[in-house]
Amino acid sequence: MTTITSINESGFGAAITGVDLARGLSDDVMRAITGALYEHRFVVIKNQSLDKQQYFRFGQQWGDLLIHVLDYLRMPDIPEMMAIGNTEAKDQDDDVRNGANLWHTDGSYKEEPTAMTMLYAIKAPAVGGQTLLCDMVSAYAGLDDETRRQIDDLRAHHFYGRAKVRANERPPSPLKTQDQVDRVPSVINPLVLTHPISGKRALYAVSHSPYEIDGLDAAETEKLLDDLKDHATSDAFVHWHKYEVGDILIFDCLATMHRSAPMDAADTPDADNARLLWRLSTKGTPLIYRVKVKMA
Repeated sequence: MTTITSINESGFGAAITGVDLARGLSDDVMRAITGALYEHRFVVIKNQSLDKQQYFRFGQQWGDLLIHVLDYLRMPDIPEMMAIGNTEAKDQDDDVRNGANLWHTDGSYKEEPTAMTMLYAIKAPAVGGQTLLCDMVSAYAGLDDETRRQIDDLRAHHFYGRAKVRANERPPSPLKTQDQVDRVPSVINPLVLTHPISGKRALYAVSHSPYEIDGLDAAETEKLLDDLKDHATSDAFVHWHKYEVGDILIFDCLATMHRSAPMDAADTPDADNARLLWRLSTKGTPLIYRVKVKMA
């Protein structure tokens, strides 16, 4: 029997047990999982054992699978899937291995931003390797009325990795070629959005990619983004997810930010600190909804 349990008293995050994705899933179970995601902003489906094709087919149920602009992170056999961790040759490069060690929102630099990301834990380190998640719905609700009025109609310009990186963050995994740069032109997205399914208001992508806000000068933009980031990433709104092998962490990119904890390279694929996550991301909405995501 499928069981959904809140992870935090605030309602941010839910654990899902009693599901065997290798056997497929009914529409009713898929509705329960997606409903839990949009209510709790992230879910963790526990105790899964999937091969790449089974995991890929599960990802297809969530919308249109994306191929990331950073081609060096893609799996050669399945370009929509990325290997994230510290066990592969590419991960010996610290800039690549720790390229998610900053607060960010997947696909915030795209005209149609990423809707959902899932990370399937193939290897989980004994210590460290967490993913930190930030509740942007509660962060918006926690702002004072004056600030909400100030930001509700503002729009931000985004470009991959252009926002200021703080001393306790790493720069994002780099764009390495002109072709990669050309694939992500600057776009404009709202600073506050209304979720196309849940209807909840949320701060959107105040880190990693925003660099200009319409109607504000450079100093005003930097201060507002700094203040909103400080607020959203305060302890009250952040959860640290510690992976266990078989976890599938799914987060709503329209209602969260996230970052990875810093990692050292694993000496061998079986080292105690080895971490390997299979990543899939989508745009649009799950197939059972049959609607297209539109930014408010």
